[in-house]
Amino acid sequence: MFLNGTAMSGGADHHLVGGAPLVARTKTAPRYRFHAVGGKYPALEDVGEGGAAVEGEVYDLPYEQLREVLLPGEPDGLELGVVELADGSGSLAMVLRREYPRLPPLEDISELASWRSYQEKQ
Repeated sequence: MFLNGTAMSGGADHHLVGGAPLVARTKTAPRYRFHAVGGKYPALEDVGEGGAAVEGEVYDLPYEQLREVLLPGEPDGLELGVVELADGSGSLAMVLRREYPRLPPLEDISELASWRSYQEKQ
């Protein structure tokens, strides 16, 4: 599972990964716009060309931890999807939910490509 926000190591929601081992610190392929949703959480949006390579961490998350703990803790503006990583492999990740009627304002933070960098600027 690719994590790029508050569930990364040191983040407020890191407890949601339980004891899942960290597999890699990496980036996505450069095909995503990176948004701060209402200033509260990050969201990846696949735009194909013209995107950014977003920093994150990959965890070997058991299915039960994903289903019972991590997914219920995610905000409504995100949904489970698959992202392309820098090495061309794929990973589960939370991505921007398309056509969600109550989505807070989006701030494009693709130039930072890092939730930690965004939080440091706040």
